[in-house]
Amino acid sequence: MHNKDYRKWSEVKANLNVSSDNIYIRAGEIRWVAIGVNVGSEIDGKGVSFTRPCLILHVIGGSLALVIPFTSKNKANKQFYKKILLQHFNSNLCLSQIRVVSQKRIFKRMKKIPAQEFIAIKKEVFEFYSLDLEGKK
Repeated sequence: MHNKDYRKWSEVKANLNVSSDNIYIRAGEIRWVAIGVNVGSEIDGKGVSFTRPCLILHVIGGSLALVIPFTSKNKANKQFYKKILLQHFNSNLCLSQIRVVSQKRIFKRMKKIPAQEFIAIKKEVFEFYSLDLEGKK
């Protein structure tokens, strides 16, 4: 287990909170997101800004977004992951790590997912969480 620097993350998080940068994001974009340092098996951000690429699944109002973090590691339990080519590297969306974040955590755009691929990803998210589009479950 690697050493988690909660104090440094607290400083970064405090700076994010007072930032007034407003960026325009759209569903289907892959952007760098300050995921931070988290607890237990929750995925952490990397580097001094505690970021990692995330897919913007849904924009919520003007201040929140539903995101799915990426990992470059191949995992044994494939049902939790969706393989995607990201900047010429195979990466995996961590379907089990979906979360709502403030748009203050969201930074530079990496790329936009093609519409048909994004629709397929959303269907996989619904299936992963056993969500029924008709609301019967």
